[in-house]
Amino acid sequence: MTKRIDPDLFARLMKLSSATRNDLLEYIGQTPVSARQLAVLSAHVASAQRDAETAAKPKHH
Repeated sequence: MTKRIDPDLFARLMKLSSATRNDLLEYIGQTPVSARQLAVLSAHVASAQRDAETAAKPKHH
């Protein structure tokens, strides 16, 4: 991965929760990851985070 990060990708990473972002950054810091792979991975993580937040919300009937 290059030293520069795409501004859109950076914005996506910053929208993740702090704990999720830390886990993801720790992973990519230890593994060679291309910018494309990071974009796909961050999209999957963001989707899973949204699903978890939605599932945790109380349902009103």
